[in-house]
Amino acid sequence: MTLRVGIIGCGLMGQQHARGYLAASELAHVVTCCDDRLEAAQQAAALFNNGVQVTTDWEEVIANPDIDAVSICTPHYLHRPQVIAATQAGKHVLLEKPMALNLAEARSMVAAAEAAGITYMIAQNQRYLPEHWRIKELLNEGSIGRVFAARIDGNQMLSAIYPPGHWLFRKVKSGGGVIRTTAIHKLDLMRYLLGEIKRVNAVHRISGLNPEMDCEDVAAMTLEFENGAIGDAFFTFASPRAPIPTASHELTVLYGEQGMIHNVGGWFMTHGREVTNLGLPDADFNATFLNEVRHFLECVRDGREPLSSGRNNLGTMAVIEAMYQSAEQGCAVEVAV
Repeated sequence: MTLRVGIIGCGLMGQQHARGYLAASELAHVVTCCDDRLEAAQQAAALFNNGVQVTTDWEEVIANPDIDAVSICTPHYLHRPQVIAATQAGKHVLLEKPMALNLAEARSMVAAAEAAGITYMIAQNQRYLPEHWRIKELLNEGSIGRVFAARIDGNQMLSAIYPPGHWLFRKVKSGGGVIRTTAIHKLDLMRYLLGEIKRVNAVHRISGLNPEMDCEDVAAMTLEFENGAIGDAFFTFASPRAPIPTASHELTVLYGEQGMIHNVGGWFMTHGREVTNLGLPDADFNATFLNEVRHFLECVRDGREPLSSGRNNLGTMAVIEAMYQSAEQGCAVEVAV
């Protein structure tokens, strides 16, 4: 059976989800595109060229009995009410990250999804990069031995991407700045690659370089993993230039007892003086959206738990929560799911 889908939120991410459904047309077809800006819904619907309906009312989409699943790609503060409504209506849900404004909201959303018995997946798209799949395989094979340390880094300039007054600049709507919106990508990836994070220490600031932003746009963090590894992380929304020589301007370095894996100038594995170019693609993020949508649809079809299920993503949300608690308290904080 072909799944009937509604897309709620047709901005940048909503359109990426739409392309994912187009590429998996044997598994699903989009019935409705919804956005509070009618023109955005129309733009997304136009990608399909098959009479997709448009609306500005997300509740109408969820109430529609002809829709089996929804992609929710709206501002963060709308995630909880929309997911709860969707689960109560028996819809499967693919939700853009971050799951919620805080961990308590996230827990309630997972509980609602499990009570309804629907498939609930968070679009942590870095888990769906083909190069990250290969890195995971190499680590599982012991190619660099036990990983004892990791470094991650990301640089963006938020005001160069979004106009003044955008909801991402407001904590009440975003739930936080660079930690919740961008660092969450790599923190989730570290959980996928290395396992659970048990303790964090974080500091963050507002640089003043993003006009009207009232939440953090620069943050530094340290990580302690349950397997004994340690890590450090730096993320900013206030970098007018991209100083990291990677395709995505995001650094990933994994230090093992027998070698290293890093993405500077491509993906490389080193053993002493020997350097191997892994020949992997680098940051084809368009592929991640295609892969994650297909994975969601296959999980619905097969009745299996997604790689980035709501239940699994509680671990990432708990790390984010601990980051903010650490910055507020000025000390290391244990991660509690």
